Amino acid sequence: MHKFAFIGEVWRWPGDAGWHFVNLPKAVSKKIQAVGKKYGAGFVKVEVVVGKTTWVTALFPHRKSETYLVSLKQSIRKKESIFEDSRIRVTIKLI
Repeated sequence: MHKFAFIGEVWRWPGDAGWHFVNLPKAVSKKIQAVGKKYGAGFVKVEVVVGKTTWVTALFPHRKSETYLVSLKQSIRKKESIFEDSRIRVTIKLI
């Protein structure tokens, strides 16, 4: 089992959609790139834990930063009181 934990800063994608993300650290992204099962355009299926909330999603490859991104849906941000520029602890398990 591959599990990773880190602290990241929440940022908002430019535009009207309001998507919020956290970049994985480059070192973690490189490890996931090496061992993660990729599908589609390089997505990796994971289980994410932030605070008391756990969900299954996919990591997005982000070429500009050369890292993966975790998206944070509005329902999760609301439940965990997460806002743009919040620093949060994220735990990821590859599935």
